[in-house]
Amino acid sequence: MSASATFTTLYSFREDRRRLYRHIRVDITGLASGANTIPHGITERENPSLGATPIDEIVLLTSDVAVHRTQAADNTNLYYTVDSGSGTTISVYVTV
Repeated sequence: MSASATFTTLYSFREDRRRLYRHIRVDITGLASGANTIPHGITERENPSLGATPIDEIVLLTSDVAVHRTQAADNTNLYYTVDSGSGTTISVYVTV
């Protein structure tokens, strides 16, 4: 089973009337025990052909297992390790 993700933009905001940021919830299902690479599918607002790199991540566990970030997200993937259990689901709140 491979992990899959869907994302929902919760809201957008501007920092000091300059850069526009988006706060997004990424729902991830099907995590396996061990390291997981999850394609997030989030794109740049100005150029949808480019992936967006999250500047922060906050995890909300929706399963009763230990999950931790393996490495920082990049413009295509999120990286999480599940200590035990498969079929784990989590929600990750990111800002891009």
